[in-house]
Amino acid sequence: MPIDNLGNTHFSDEQKEGIQEALAQIFALTESLAVNITAKERSKYGKVGEKGKLLIDKVKSYHESQPNLKSPEVDWVEFENDYQDRVFVSGILAQLQSLEERVLSIKILRDYDNKTNALRDYQYAKYKNRFASEVGYEGKINELKVFFPKTGKTKKKD
Repeated sequence: MPIDNLGNTHFSDEQKEGIQEALAQIFALTESLAVNITAKERSKYGKVGEKGKLLIDKVKSYHESQPNLKSPEVDWVEFENDYQDRVFVSGILAQLQSLEERVLSIKILRDYDNKTNALRDYQYAKYKNRFASEVGYEGKINELKVFFPKTGKTKKKD
């Protein structure tokens, strides 16, 4: 096995199945809350920003510490439910971002390993075609060399 194999631990079938089941369960649990909004709506409603979040926190604080100052036009039960959902979802998003980074790193290493081995296999086919003249290698090389366009430039070795 080549020494450059960076992703040498792999998902077991049980891990793959467990991850797929967990994701399916998350999708099922969020189905009733999911709303597809257009890009225009996302732009319109997504402009809360950091100052807006600070405003929300300050109004919540006033509502809790000085309820006599609260507006009667605000549904405070709904406000609190929205706030708690926002806090909960923010935590989920942080975990998902961490998971995305972890999964992306796994993918990057697997892609690197696959490409390294694909290049190694291509070089082997060229070697076998040149020195062993075995049947099949020339066709393989012709199909693979489309991935190596000649640009007229050579790589500089540092």
